[in-house]
Amino acid sequence: MSARVDQFCDKLRDRLNTLEDQLTTLRTNVQKLPQQGEQALQKCLTQARSKIEVEKKKVEQAQASLKARAEQKIGQAKEVISQWKAKGELSLLNARAELAEQYAADAVYVAIAALSDAEEAIIDAVIARSDAVQAETPAAAAR
Repeated sequence: MSARVDQFCDKLRDRLNTLEDQLTTLRTNVQKLPQQGEQALQKCLTQARSKIEVEKKKVEQAQASLKARAEQKIGQAKEVISQWKAKGELSLLNARAELAEQYAADAVYVAIAALSDAEEAIIDAVIARSDAVQAETPAAAAR
């Protein structure tokens, strides 16, 4: 493999490892949620929302890049790429490869951001369930 392919694979592997680490952390945090008090849950929710706000602009840029790449990909025909190969159009083939690599990197970034959204939703759900259980407990005792 070329150095560029190795470099791309290394970057992609790093992003995927980051995603895996975040999933592991999320799983651990979700397992701890039922034991935490409401204040701790609210703190987790606030932190998750802050993290989402920080990442929002980056996500929007990545999504725009993904959309542009998808539109461009549709416009490129396999025939054109075959012609580039036949003619030895290295600059065009390299530009296409770089765009494809950026698309893959952006897709991973969007997945990481989606995980942050999922974390917020999980914490919201736990808080909502906790509220329902707390409201139900006095009502059940009064019966």
